[in-house]
Amino acid sequence: MLLELSLLVVYRGVLPVMVALGVVASLATIWVLAQPGLRKAVANRYFLALAAFDLLLFLFYIPILVSACGCTFPNYGSAYYFSHFGWSLVNSFHGMSTYTLVLLALDRFMGVWFPTAFKRLQQPPFAFTHRMVAVVVLSVGVQVPFMPHGNVVCAEDKNIKCYSNTTTCESGAWVSVNGYECNYDQPWHIASRYFLSLIVYWLPYVLMLVFNVSLVIAVSLGKTKKNKEDMLVATVIAMTASYVLFTLPITIFLTGFADTDTDRCKNYNPKEMLRHMGNILQIAEHVLHILFLLLINPRFRREMISLVRRRSATSEEGNTTSPGDDQRFGSRPLNSTLHSGKAGDSNRPFRPPIPWRVTSRDSRCPTTPGRGVG
Repeated sequence: MLLELSLLVVYRGVLPVMVALGVVASLATIWVLAQPGLRKAVANRYFLALAAFDLLLFLFYIPILVSACGCTFPNYGSAYYFSHFGWSLVNSFHGMSTYTLVLLALDRFMGVWFPTAFKRLQQPPFAFTHRMVAVVVLSVGVQVPFMPHGNVVCAEDKNIKCYSNTTTCESGAWVSVNGYECNYDQPWHIASRYFLSLIVYWLPYVLMLVFNVSLVIAVSLGKTKKNKEDMLVATVIAMTASYVLFTLPITIFLTGFADTDTDRCKNYNPKEMLRHMGNILQIAEHVLHILFLLLINPRFRREMISLVRRRSATSEEGNTTSPGDDQRFGSRPLNSTLHSGKAGDSNRPFRPPIPWRVTSRDSRCPTTPGRGVG
């Protein structure tokens, strides 16, 4: 009963709301940062890439919600997807988001402490595009060893195997065994797990800690002299600090408590509460990115407010005419209105036009007949 309640609250209540908010927040961030006035800045390119990776993570998190973290599958196809790609793709996009933050912090660190080297790092082969390609390759590459080794078995099969070709199940209850569980005790699997944990979780923690401490010292010493640079450094510090705090629980679970327990969806296990709490905090960390931009970055905030006002003003333009105006002017053609305006002017007394005064400076310009001084 407690297990079913926890799955219902987390994967049918809390996380769907957070994922929906994350999708809206990511789309809004992309919309604002894609404006010509913002996208040219180097730091905003990182924020734009971060929002794109966050959006992909939220979208690919939907199968996790539908399956209640891999506990219920409507058919064989959904179980097959989850066993091979479910967590692997989510973790890949999480890795891309993580290293985008690391590179953003690195840029601020170099810009504050080593300005000359910072300029060289903006050129090939260290330019922004090359960095993003490297981030994608690294984030997907560390997940590839686990993708082929997942399997789907029937819940009636007491011997859960990683290599079976079962495609029929009388009860229709499928069990997904992903690549993180299969071959768990094999040397190559152990080495791949530790390398994955090091690259995706612990190394970014160390790098962010070093960069954040250095940036805090730089701010205290007055090395960030411009207000714009202060705001950017504050945004980076807030994002990286929240990343460490919000992803630490799931990192501790995956490193020290995750195992091959295939009964986690049937029997209550206190360790699973740490998994559920870690998943909630991890999603919350991605949702908070736009909040930091709104609260700390004034230029982003002004641009978003301007876009929202412009959008609302455009939508109201079609409703500025009252129904009475439509009845009065709807049947009158435009040329007849213009003609009546001209006719009204003809009733005025005629006044001859006043010619331009010709001075020595504009003596070469002849006076134009029939044109008055405005």
